[in-house]
Amino acid sequence: MPSAPISAVIPNRDGADLLRRTLPPLLRELPPPENEVVVIDDASTDGSVEMLREEFSTVRVVSLRESVGFGAACNLGVREANHPLVLLLNSDMEVTPESVKMLREHLHDSRVFAAGPWYLSAHPSPAGSAREPEGVRYQIGAPAGGGLFRREVFLELGGFDPLYSPFYWEDLDLGWNAWRRGWRIVLDNRCHFLHLESVTVRRLYSPAYVRRIRTRNRFLFGWKNLRSRSLLLPFLARATLRALADLLRRRDASGILGALASIPLIPKARHAGAQEGLIDLEVLQLSGEPLSNLLKL
Repeated sequence: MPSAPISAVIPNRDGADLLRRTLPPLLRELPPPENEVVVIDDASTDGSVEMLREEFSTVRVVSLRESVGFGAACNLGVREANHPLVLLLNSDMEVTPESVKMLREHLHDSRVFAAGPWYLSAHPSPAGSAREPEGVRYQIGAPAGGGLFRREVFLELGGFDPLYSPFYWEDLDLGWNAWRRGWRIVLDNRCHFLHLESVTVRRLYSPAYVRRIRTRNRFLFGWKNLRSRSLLLPFLARATLRALADLLRRRDASGILGALASIPLIPKARHAGAQEGLIDLEVLQLSGEPLSNLLKL
């Protein structure tokens, strides 16, 4: 399996200029035809589809007439992939030489579901770019921005839950689900991808909308996934304090109201992920993720 060819899946929304930069190094790392690159174009209006077909003829393009959001675009791309290993990659993420090869080595371990690199900013601040110590560790969240996955397991887990549409928290949700089922997710700080910029969300959505979705999805993650009262109660308390801060600072209660409006969706979502597996505290213990990290998200 780890020596198998790779399907790179890129969800794209109005990222023509970014793709012109990120595709050449990707195609060098995963040359066709033994590997493939699939771009799921999420109803772009900037000529992305035409550019891809004219300038990158080896890239397979799936063009959507209506936007479905990040998670659904990724799910579609994984279903479209022809190979057992899938590299999910944001359009603003550039692979570096040998980085994908290093990630693939981790999948020699049959317990590993996904492996991700350290994301380095291509435009670090004057003070320098913070970097974790070199080495390899586990993490709970799936490396949705750029990481290597086992396709079959991704599909078995149900991919990114539409509960979180259009974005945010679906990666942590998928990772939590994977750990509960006994899988591992690796973060390899020895290799990195370059994060060129993060503009798609800010360009398409207002800051207020982004805050509302973050707040809503934080509550939804807790209600859906956390079974232990010793973890659920402090998690919800922290989420509530953040929501109250928004209410006091910005007079904005839309995040928590959106979460409350989504409560009817929770039983179905919990049932979908209700297979027997590790309990909450076992997930934290096995992954090495401290509770304080989860509360800060």
